[in-house]
Amino acid sequence: MVTLSLLSLGLLSLLGVRGEVAPNFDNCKDSFFKMTPVSGLNVALPTPIKPNTLGLEKPEKCLSAYNAASPAYICQRNGNNYYFATLYDRGRRIPLYSAYQMDIEGVPDRKGSIDNYEPQLVHPDLPPQQMNKTKLLSEIKKYNQNNGCLERSPQYRQNYKLGWSQALDDNFGSYDRGHLNPAGHHKEDASKATMTHTNVAPQDGKMNTGPWNRYEKKLKDDLSKDCSKMYVVTGVVPGDTWVDQNERVNVPSHYWNAYCCTDNIDNPLKSGGALGPNTALSNVTEYNSVTDLETELRKLLVPKVDNNFNIFNGC
Repeated sequence: MVTLSLLSLGLLSLLGVRGEVAPNFDNCKDSFFKMTPVSGLNVALPTPIKPNTLGLEKPEKCLSAYNAASPAYICQRNGNNYYFATLYDRGRRIPLYSAYQMDIEGVPDRKGSIDNYEPQLVHPDLPPQQMNKTKLLSEIKKYNQNNGCLERSPQYRQNYKLGWSQALDDNFGSYDRGHLNPAGHHKEDASKATMTHTNVAPQDGKMNTGPWNRYEKKLKDDLSKDCSKMYVVTGVVPGDTWVDQNERVNVPSHYWNAYCCTDNIDNPLKSGGALGPNTALSNVTEYNSVTDLETELRKLLVPKVDNNFNIFNGC
């Protein structure tokens, strides 16, 4: 599992690297095979532009996610350790994928519920650690006070800022909050790190608890056998529908998964993946190579991914 010592974190701070949300995945590139992130997945929508900002004081300092780049690169962090990487579509308020190394030997250890949010999606100067809603609203309040962001303006109020930057617990309607990086593929703190709203997207409940859940267990129990390491990327295909008419949170049309199994010197042994429509009648199709999965994804992703779309580099 990817970890950084306190000394390393201190050195990163001296070099000017922000916590979780950054221009790239440099802080957590160990989550990827050969330390190479997915390439060519250029499908994120721009960060939403706020209406009615005329007359606001200090908009560049006080507006949530002001001029923020989309997608956002999140190195998911629990305490002082980085555990996995998430590419977050700010325009659709869903993760496009999460990449991680599976804990092959560890006993799954899911505890708690999905209750954390990403502070730096609101403002880059907020703390880098995931935190629950109560703590994050408190941090936003302190930020407002320290920066003269007067909450008489609705756009500067704590709940508005949080909700503008990412999907909230009550934004999923009748859908499940479907993990991309599942808690059951990890133990202890790594499992807790998956309990964040930036690692879940709206998923049909029957798909989530049925065929997709069975595939996740197969990935952990069977497909990882004889692997020294298992690199995994799980993502979604953005859909044409939204949870509600306000088009705050997008409903993916499909969920997909890719894996790369390597030996003890990190040479690839096998690869594969899966793809399933996000419906109650979903059937999950499995693939014996990542190349075959990429071919199917190119047909589904809009806008079309370019020829450089590559989940793993050489696996």
